Amino acid sequence: MFSKKNPQKLSANDLRSSRYGVPLITVQDPQDVVAGQFRVLRANIDFAAASLKNFKTVLFTSAEMSDGKSTVAQNLAVAWAQNGKRVLLLDADFRRPTVHKTFAISNERGLTTVLAMHDQPASLIHSTEVPNLYVMASGPMPPNPSELLSSDKMLKVINWMKEQFEMVVIDSTPLLLVPDSQALIPRSDGIVLTAMLGKTKRKSMASAAHILKLAKANVLGVVSRDPHRADKGYGYNYRYDYASTNMMKTDDVSKDASRHSTPVKAETQSTSLKNTEQLKHAAAKESSPSPKAQAPKSGRFFNKETVQETPRAPRVKKPQASWSSFSYTSSGSEKSEIPKETEKPGPSGA
Repeated sequence: MFSKKNPQKLSANDLRSSRYGVPLITVQDPQDVVAGQFRVLRANIDFAAASLKNFKTVLFTSAEMSDGKSTVAQNLAVAWAQNGKRVLLLDADFRRPTVHKTFAISNERGLTTVLAMHDQPASLIHSTEVPNLYVMASGPMPPNPSELLSSDKMLKVINWMKEQFEMVVIDSTPLLLVPDSQALIPRSDGIVLTAMLGKTKRKSMASAAHILKLAKANVLGVVSRDPHRADKGYGYNYRYDYASTNMMKTDDVSKDASRHSTPVKAETQSTSLKNTEQLKHAAAKESSPSPKAQAPKSGRFFNKETVQETPRAPRVKKPQASWSSFSYTSSGSEKSEIPKETEKPGPSGA
């Protein structure tokens, strides 16, 4: 069905010279460090989906535009094919398609013509020079993309693809811009969310996570890409949740500090305290004529019954504080109210 007689079969040179598509580092330099990162990412996704039954379709999406979802999806499709799986890369981003540019194929017919014009999907699948890798373009922009993707015909097409291939990689639209990806979530076995470090907003990621939660999506993980890395601008951080919650509690910190306290310092402090008690106790004995003058069991240093204390000066009553307004600026913008002590007039009225 997808034989070498296909006239649109691509060579490795065609893949390298694709000018407007995404860079395929997994094809251009499989021994590169970044290509190795994609292979590790492939293994992590396989591990995350190991408990799923009949895992064959994975949807790649993002919160915003230009977050690197197409680069991740297409390089991972190559990585799965290089691992021996029969892979179909499906371009479901009708608004900004890139698969036909990356693999230099026509976009006049594709997924949209299969759904709207009843084209046979087998006739629109292109083989490539990468063994086991096949691609399908998105096709022309339809007037109702989300309706086509949520139709029963789309479900039948996905089921047919799952019968023909071991893995179907779907490159879809950003979640917060259009509802196309939301229509594909129920038709996908797993979801991978991508983000761009230094660009993707935290609020956007939270909104995307909320959408996936409402859709009961099976999120396999989040891939973050660092565009400022020296190794051709790629980087990844794959995890199984959206935010790390492994923060140490305050109680745990104090317990940990007590476990690691230095015994020598504690002993020195105890010895110093004993010496101080002995000196004060000796002073109390010298100042008292009675032999009964000794430190009481209550822990005080002086016995009020036998030791005459030096008379103290009368206490001066401090002026009461009144909550008069006093503003100060913190961090350049925040203002707070603090009390300012003012003396109340005395009894003489002065």
